Order: sequence, then structure tokens, then C-alpha cells
Amino acid sequence: MSDPETRPDLSDDISQYKVYLIGFSATGKSHSGRLAAQELGAMFIDMDRLIVKRAGKQISEIFENDGEEAFRRMEREVLEEQAEASGQRVVSTGGGVPVDARNREVMTRSGLTIRLVASPETIHTRITRSASRRAQRASRGPAARPMLTGSGDDDTTIDRVRELLAEREGAYRAATDVAIDTEGREPPDVAAEIVARVLESQSED
Repeated sequence: MSDPETRPDLSDDISQYKVYLIGFSATGKSHSGRLAAQELGAMFIDMDRLIVKRAGKQISEIFENDGEEAFRRMEREVLEEQAEASGQRVVSTGGGVPVDARNREVMTRSGLTIRLVASPETIHTRITRSASRRAQRASRGPAARPMLTGSGDDDTTIDRVRELLAEREGAYRAATDVAIDTEGREPPDVAAEIVARVLESQSED
């Protein structure tokens, strides 16, 4: 868990507070985060989509053409920008963001970090379903997950999901202020809990 002593005082100015959603791919960060931002009256930022827009190419292409290090550098830059930007924001981070200690420090000092959790089986099912929908639409959106796959999302195995979850568990735990289980829950329900936890944190401060 992140150190509460280093988190900003929500009561100082909630309008400037940042909410970071972390967690593995397919835990609902984008959908639930967008709904939570609407309820809070905050701006919603999907880091992966922002990186794709700025780079002018998909995440898989960034990995292939520029390398993982270049992508991680883009992630750090975008995260720092969001932390320093004015206005309250709900930020959906990429699954690997908390692995970098510098990113954990940025999130801890500038807002509340909420981890969305699901079982490996549920994550794998959601990824597979999402890949099938994209294939039907012939879409190549930012949902592509190079760390999970060989040549595409269809190659994702549940063993790979378990492996990456295990590798990232320590980083996720270190970054987390609040954990929300999304197992068997719809995005509006998860979003409602995100909002409740943000307001709860505000009242505690």
C-alpha cells in the first residue's frame, strides 16, 4: 500500500485532485473510470489512447518499431503531465504503469490510486471476448496488449495472464491506496464504488 502520509490533503482543493486507476488489462479501468469521472464532474483520461493519438500509431507498433523502453518513457511523460495538469481528473493507466517506481511516486504525491482487481480467469475471458469483437470490426485500436501476446491478442493464454499478474503483484500492492474487486460486477456498479471511495477519502482527510 502507498504511504498515506505522502498523499495530498483532499480537503485542500478537491477540484485539483487526481484519481489514478491501476490494475491489469481488462479489469474495467477505462469503462468504469469514464463513468466515475462523469459522476465526479472530472475529466477522464485514458493513457493508452492518449499515447496512441500522440504517437500516431498503435501501441503494438510502438513496441515493434521503437521498443518497450520508448513506450514506457511515453507513459511516464503522460502520467507526469496529468499529475501536474489543472483540474480534477480520473486517469486510466496502462497495466504496466505501477511497475516503475517513478510512476508510483508521481501517483502517490498527486492523488488517490485505486486498483481494480479481477481473477486471471475473468481477465482472460474478457481479453478473449474483446479480441473477438475487434476482429469482427477489423479494428486495431489501442486495446492491443503487446506484453500479453505473441502476434496478437488471440495468442493470449491464461498462463501468460497469471505470469504477468504474479510479476506485477508487488508493484500493484505498493501503489494501491484502495482496491476494488470487479469480479462479476458491471461497470456502473464499479464506477459507483470508485466515486464512493474518492468521497470517503476526501472526508477522512
